[in-house]
Amino acid sequence: MSIWSDKHTSIIAGVSMASAKKITMKLLVDKERSRVVYAEADKDFVDILFSFLTLPLGTIVKVLNKQSTLGCMDNLYESVEKLDIRYLQTEACKSMLLHPRSEAAVRCEYLKINIDDTKPRDVYVCKKFCSTQPFLFSSAQNAQCIHCKEKMDMVLTCEEDDSVKLFVKEGVKYVISNDLRVEPATVRHMLYLLQKMDIKDGSVLEEGFMDISEQEILALLKRMLVSEMPLTDLYFHQNDKTDAATRDHVGKKEAAQVLVKTESNQETNSTEGISITLLINKHKNKVLCAEADDNFLNILFTFLTLPLGSLIKILNKNTGTGCVDNLYRSAEDLSLEYIESEQSRSILLSPQLGPFFGCSNNILKLDEINPRYGCYSCFLKNANCDHDVVGTSVMKGLNPKSLQGGTEKGGGYAKGPGKFMVTDDLRVSPLSTISIVSKLDSSFDNVVERKVIIGEIQVLNLLRAAITSKTPLTDVFSPCQNPRNWSRYSLD
Repeated sequence: MSIWSDKHTSIIAGVSMASAKKITMKLLVDKERSRVVYAEADKDFVDILFSFLTLPLGTIVKVLNKQSTLGCMDNLYESVEKLDIRYLQTEACKSMLLHPRSEAAVRCEYLKINIDDTKPRDVYVCKKFCSTQPFLFSSAQNAQCIHCKEKMDMVLTCEEDDSVKLFVKEGVKYVISNDLRVEPATVRHMLYLLQKMDIKDGSVLEEGFMDISEQEILALLKRMLVSEMPLTDLYFHQNDKTDAATRDHVGKKEAAQVLVKTESNQETNSTEGISITLLINKHKNKVLCAEADDNFLNILFTFLTLPLGSLIKILNKNTGTGCVDNLYRSAEDLSLEYIESEQSRSILLSPQLGPFFGCSNNILKLDEINPRYGCYSCFLKNANCDHDVVGTSVMKGLNPKSLQGGTEKGGGYAKGPGKFMVTDDLRVSPLSTISIVSKLDSSFDNVVERKVIIGEIQVLNLLRAAITSKTPLTDVFSPCQNPRNWSRYSLD
């Protein structure tokens, strides 16, 4: 059975129509109601499925060619693409945001099918070898040598590590339900799924087989972000029928739930947090746009670097996006008997940012892995270095966000002191008053300006709205959604 229709080929960037690597998966299909009951698969497919949790949101947007259905994340990613590097701390900042890395990037190179084209074993050094004590490298492209000021564009590729383990153990058959709950295959679980799907007669069931290549993996990733039955969607070609309605319903439901949290929590003190100015159409109770500085942009840009598993954890397994919460719970609940190690589980449930991807203003309290450090030989062998590095060429990571070529964590992506405009659907651009006026589709008498303070609660609300809604600023800050917002947030 063909599971890919021509109209969907446009969403896949850089994928060959014929993939050299394939996985065959067996499915139990309810032919009467045209739905998948469950699938059976080995380690190879389950590792790929769990690896979705390690992907940064920006990577998901990238591999789905900015058609991810993740709220406004496609718009945010495209804004970074279009943003002139004059408005970023360094040129490397754009590379970091468009090609974010998590701590699992090297591990995921060993998947049977890896949809992420990031090359995590590549590092960049100055071709003039200006820095030797220590020998500085950048994990992001387009970083600038602190000595000659030229791009560090010479590539060093670290060796592969054959000892790398993925996520689940071999020799086990796994069952994946239609809503992406993963369990070891047992008769008891089979009976549970049949009962759950209200199947009383085996005559309505049939075996099906599916060849899974890179195209199908990408299609499944997209479906799991919006659908509650991604396996059925994939097998029966139901790829876009319910997207708009499902996303609109989920977005409104989740926005309401988010604002309940704001109502029930103590608000940010007016002297703390980050200030933004909102332009509101009071007649429509709609936020038209926000005027913000680089601090607010760094918050938004951090969303792109956030791994999916960390997003689910931050939002307490209630993201409102398809089946991703079910997949996360499966990784959480799977017995250690079937997981390669607790470290493997931790990488799925709390994947850290790549080195130097965090910002100084870390409102979401995100963790990032430490940059690698060691002698030249051990570094290229991907080995832990316990040599005496005195008098030896030491490889040390450069913070690509640093103009001064620092090796400390922190910093930010956006550059002040200029202001930026953020539209309700998270399109970011340098502030232009003419552009703002052109967006006013009603009488100026209906437009009001309000200042609000953004603290941890508001950032959490905004993060959730950004992945589920097309109007996150309105959902979080509109007086219609939260009528007491202005009295609490206004600085006027």
